[in-house]
Amino acid sequence: MMSKKLLIIALFVTMFLSIGFAASNDGQLKFGIDTDAEGFDPNQVTSFGSHRVLENIYESLLQYDQDMNLIPSIAESYETPDPYTVIFKIRENVKFHDGTDLTVEDVLYTFNRIMDPDYGSPAASYFSEVESIKELDGKRVEFKLKVPMVNALLLNFAGVNTSIVSKEFVEAGNNMQLKTNGTGPFVMDEYVAGNYITLKKFDDYYVNNVPKLSSIKFLIIPEEVSRIAALRNGDIDLVKVGEPLSLKMLQNKFTIYRQPTLSYYLIGINCDFGPFKNPLVRRALNYAINRENIIKMVSFGEGSVTGVMNPSVKAWAVQPSEFSEFTYNPKKAKELLAEAGYPNGFEFVITTASKYGFDKVAQVIQAQLSMVGIKATIDIVEWGIFIKKWKEIDFNAFVSLNGGSIEPDKQLYRTISTGGSTNKFNYSKAEVDNLLNEGRSAVDTAERKEIYNELQKILIEDSPIIFLYSPNNLFASQENVKDFAPKSNESLTSLKYVYFE
Repeated sequence: MMSKKLLIIALFVTMFLSIGFAASNDGQLKFGIDTDAEGFDPNQVTSFGSHRVLENIYESLLQYDQDMNLIPSIAESYETPDPYTVIFKIRENVKFHDGTDLTVEDVLYTFNRIMDPDYGSPAASYFSEVESIKELDGKRVEFKLKVPMVNALLLNFAGVNTSIVSKEFVEAGNNMQLKTNGTGPFVMDEYVAGNYITLKKFDDYYVNNVPKLSSIKFLIIPEEVSRIAALRNGDIDLVKVGEPLSLKMLQNKFTIYRQPTLSYYLIGINCDFGPFKNPLVRRALNYAINRENIIKMVSFGEGSVTGVMNPSVKAWAVQPSEFSEFTYNPKKAKELLAEAGYPNGFEFVITTASKYGFDKVAQVIQAQLSMVGIKATIDIVEWGIFIKKWKEIDFNAFVSLNGGSIEPDKQLYRTISTGGSTNKFNYSKAEVDNLLNEGRSAVDTAERKEIYNELQKILIEDSPIIFLYSPNNLFASQENVKDFAPKSNESLTSLKYVYFE
């Protein structure tokens, strides 16, 4: 039996080691991620890698809570006195990271910047129906719309691409793709491209006792096996898990986070390319693809089949089960190909990258299409080249991952409207454009539901996009990491609440 003296010594040593361990991390969260940022201009960038960092540096007028409800952010409150108008009261005592005060003028400047066609913001399409933006009494900003679409517009005031920027900072000539100046809980401290991004606590953040961490170091570790090893070795505190199979190596000693996402894997089709000009050919691809098999092979069951709108968005989604196109039917695929004049199939190239498992999804699709006589060649390119090809519509088809939304207008308008900023499918149909405009203008919810139901049916029949599945978002952390809570839109804004136990 241990003597009383030895017991006291043992307890002292244990206490000393515990204190030493707690002090060693010094409040810095080491977060292993798979993808580098592709620039830091919040009103311009589209990549997930950039958004996940920037949403902790910048803020928009509104934000989402954990249940995906809209709540105030830079705007202290808002009101919609009629279907054509939304008025935001701008929060006082909000500072940019350079110490200057955020003003109504910065808000006006930001949205004029976004809406400037020469600037080319991906958020520009959201505000195409805005007639005017003006200041009211120095504290409020009023948006007047050309059509009664205020309900559809509100969600567009939350998210990275509508982050409020400093007029003074931008006009001073700062390169916004390299330098940041937000109002969020963290300040950009250091960026070493391809290596790490360090954010430090913003001491003048307007929310008391937030953030709780002193800093976050995003360590860019592209290889999954290396990220998992770093977590297991205690070199990092939190990790993005890209491969569900990795969870088998993280039993017992780690906390696992599993959050269904609104994002979805897709095959994007260039509707101006040869055989794909015929909607029958595009529709045939729907029948030729076994989505459940892709989920099993690529995500080890960590995902669910999705339609135009994510099935979890029950208010708007037409469920995949209501479309025959989501049922694997190679016989039907061959019939449609024959009807379109391609009884022996055809050849095309799938452009993709190795990020987010795109290449693995493409490989399963390649095998499935071969069963109906379609020969797909896979062109795996470097991530920057993939983004460039996507922007320039330099492909026959591509496999990628799109962000989803709980609001149909936000998800669909810029993606499938003629000339939409993310319509990279060369898809244009007057009936679709009309329905999109009717949907964002309708005030009555039941009427909007009818419009978007019809729109989803047309999109599945025309198939400019082959909707595949939505993956589960997976993370793992050391057990002493507390209050991390990823959202279904994959946002990591909960990092401001994270602390070490």
